[in-house]
Amino acid sequence: MHHTLERIQVDATPAVTGPLRVYFVGLALVLTATTARLGVFAVATAAFGGLTFHAAGRAYFGVLRYPLAFLVPSVALVAVITPGTPVAAVWRVSVTAQGLETAATVGLRAVASLTVLSFLVLTTTIPQLVAALDDLRLPDPVTELLLLVYRGIQVLLAESTRLHTAARLRGGFRSRRRLFRTTKLVSASLLVSALDRATAFGTAMESRNYAGRMPVTTSENGGHAVVAAVLVVLVTARWAV
Repeated sequence: MHHTLERIQVDATPAVTGPLRVYFVGLALVLTATTARLGVFAVATAAFGGLTFHAAGRAYFGVLRYPLAFLVPSVALVAVITPGTPVAAVWRVSVTAQGLETAATVGLRAVASLTVLSFLVLTTTIPQLVAALDDLRLPDPVTELLLLVYRGIQVLLAESTRLHTAARLRGGFRSRRRLFRTTKLVSASLLVSALDRATAFGTAMESRNYAGRMPVTTSENGGHAVVAAVLVVLVTARWAV
């Protein structure tokens, strides 16, 4: 999933480019998540759903299905536990009018917010996100930590996959006894490898005269007209009488 998502991000062709994309999503998310107006939810879902599908294609639906799988039962629970006037009942479980109204608002807000965030997730890599935050004068230690954690996760995933594949091909998971023994050995090897890589990385940074600031990517902003149009419609839908 990690490599697939990264591949989608690299191949995406978003209509909004550069750090502007991050700021655009952040502002739209605030406008969407802090209101109860159905018009805002409809505009956010339609606009960002279209932008995301244009940029990433069918991958948009693949990303949404996981959070929606958790959202649907949560919304159903809200409809059941909210007190009020019952409109339907099955055995001892009843659904109230207030519960349905609250569940609808919560569900639509969540879907709209997920749609907005999906545009960022499917089109923006971690280095691009950090570069946008760096333009906002993010402290250097925070930038360094974000980039190192991101790179560290990549390395650990690749190494754990390699060790797991090697152990599986050697029959290390054929029985419960072998499973525990192999898991212990793989974990120990992964820890040693991580420590060795961290030491080598630190040495490499020192040899290159690292001064405490990580280099970040730079890119030109684009899609100002799209940003302006979507934000104007969102603001209008939010404050229209």
